[in-house]
Amino acid sequence: MNATGTDQNRVSRVLVERYLDRLGRRRRWRRLSVTITVFLALMGLAGYSLLWHTKVFDVRTTTVSGVKVLTKERILAAAAIPAHEPVAAVDNEAAKRRLLAIPRVKQAWVERSLPHTVAITIVEREPAAALPNPDGSFVIVDSDGVAFDTADTAASIPGRVPVIHLERFADRRPADRAATVAGALAALRALPDPLRARVLTVSATGPYAITLTMTATTAKQHSVTVLWGGPDQPDLKARILTVLIGRGAAHYDLSAPAAPAFS
Repeated sequence: MNATGTDQNRVSRVLVERYLDRLGRRRRWRRLSVTITVFLALMGLAGYSLLWHTKVFDVRTTTVSGVKVLTKERILAAAAIPAHEPVAAVDNEAAKRRLLAIPRVKQAWVERSLPHTVAITIVEREPAAALPNPDGSFVIVDSDGVAFDTADTAASIPGRVPVIHLERFADRRPADRAATVAGALAALRALPDPLRARVLTVSATGPYAITLTMTATTAKQHSVTVLWGGPDQPDLKARILTVLIGRGAAHYDLSAPAAPAFS
């Protein structure tokens, strides 16, 4: 055999050896991949079983924060978090829905925390105004107009919450009443805290005829009235009133904020 034939045979053997080597590596890698996949699957199954079907990470503590008027016991009863069940199995959204069914609860969060805790955080609705009922009782609403509590008498209205008088709405459309209440609440929201605390009552004969009665600014006054007008430009009206209120007038007219008046 000549030199050329020998070289060709040598090259062929090298190519075959390289091919067989690559084929062997591929087979070993496939076996390793299968082994790793099976191992990870078993680990995942073990972790799932540990979290969801054992009491290694069970609920032992449920914390409650954010309560002011509501009690921790009522929140726990409404949330109905099962004790000694797996933490991972707690249905956060279902518990949240049960909490939001409490009228006073405005927002709620339910969070799971391994190994043994469920944390509940709530935000309660704050009373913004009281609406009188025909029987002399009152409905307490928050700044969004959501009713969440009642008061049997004026003396039992919480804090210094102003009363919105709507006596003339008995024969008016519900939409007019709703718009007027929304306008009155917008006025209260716009006022800075010191002025809002001075509001005694809100009277309205329509959505664009809202009047605030406030505590007096001088000893000679019994009270101060503010003709607020409609629900438009509440922030501007509040800024104007903040500037004018120190003049000691008994009546302020903000119904046209571009041309406010006082007397």
